[in-house]
Amino acid sequence: MKRTNLRVYPFLISFLFLFSCSKKDNLNDLQISEIESSLSSVESEGPFEGEYLFFKDVSYGPKTRNKLDVLLPRTRQIEGAVIFFHGGAFLFGTKEDLYEGEVQEIIASILEENIVVVNAEYTFINDSEAAGVLTSLEDGSAVIDFISSRITDLNLPANKLILAGISAGAGIAQWNGFRSQSNSQIKGVFASIAQSTYDLYQWEQLFPDFSLDQLRATSSELEDLFIKFYDGTPTDEISNLLDYRSQMDATDPPLYIYNPIYEDRVVSADSSIDFNVLFHSYKHADFLRNKAIQVGQEYSGVYQEAPLDFILRVLRR
Repeated sequence: MKRTNLRVYPFLISFLFLFSCSKKDNLNDLQISEIESSLSSVESEGPFEGEYLFFKDVSYGPKTRNKLDVLLPRTRQIEGAVIFFHGGAFLFGTKEDLYEGEVQEIIASILEENIVVVNAEYTFINDSEAAGVLTSLEDGSAVIDFISSRITDLNLPANKLILAGISAGAGIAQWNGFRSQSNSQIKGVFASIAQSTYDLYQWEQLFPDFSLDQLRATSSELEDLFIKFYDGTPTDEISNLLDYRSQMDATDPPLYIYNPIYEDRVVSADSSIDFNVLFHSYKHADFLRNKAIQVGQEYSGVYQEAPLDFILRVLRR
C-alpha cells in the first residue's frame, strides 16, 4: 500500500483539526433540544442578525409580565451571562426596547464574546398583581433564581452573572446586586440613567428645589406615582428595604454607573416637574459613587471604560 506523505497536505490537516473543534464546540441538535426543554420554549427567529439562538417569552414566574428572552451563543464555550432589565419608570416599556439603538449594539457585542444575554420584563406598579415597586424588584430576584437553576442546562459557568438595566431596570439591577440575599452569583452591576435609591425622600439631598411632600401636594402626577410606587404610604421598614444604596459595601460586585443628564433643577419655570431630570440626573450617579468611595466598593463608568470592556473585565477575573 502506498503511504501518503502527510507533509504534503499540512493545510488539509489544519482544516480537519479546525473543523472537528468547531463541530465539538458548537451546540448540536440534541443539546439545543435539551435547552428548549429546560426553558419550555422553542428556538425562534432573533430580533437582529448574528450567530446566536433566540428563545422568546420564556416564563420565569406566575405573573403576567414574568417573561424573558434568552439569546444564546451557539458555542459551548460560554463565559457568563448578562441579565438586562428595560426602563420605563415601572409603568411602561418592553424587553423589545433593548433590541434597537445603542443597547442593541452592546447586546450584539456581548454575544460575539460568547456571553449569554437574558432580557427580562417585570411587573409594573400599576398592574393589578403589583404591591408597589417591591414587586418589580422581586421579579428581578425571580429572574436570577430562574437562570441560576439552569446554569448546567445553559452551560453557564458558576458565579458569572452580571445584572444590567436602563433607568427603572437599573434600579432592579442595583437592588438585587447590592443585597446579600440575591447577589451571591453576581460579578458586576451595569446601571445606565439610573436612580440612586428608592427611598424617594433621600432625593431631597440631591436637588435644591425638590421637596417631595410639597410637590406631591401640587402635582397630581407625582402624587399618583408616589402612591403606586409605594402601594400607599411607605412605612420606615419599606423605605429601608427599598434603599439599596444603604446596602452597598466593599464585598458587593463592582458597579458601572453612567447618567449623562447634567441638570439639577427639577422644577421648571412654569412650575412643572421635569421627571427626566428627577429620574436621570448625574446627581444620582454622583450619590452612588460617593457611597461606593465611602464603603470601598469598586466602581467604574464611561470615563473609565466602555460598557463591554467592563463586562469582559469582571467576568474574566
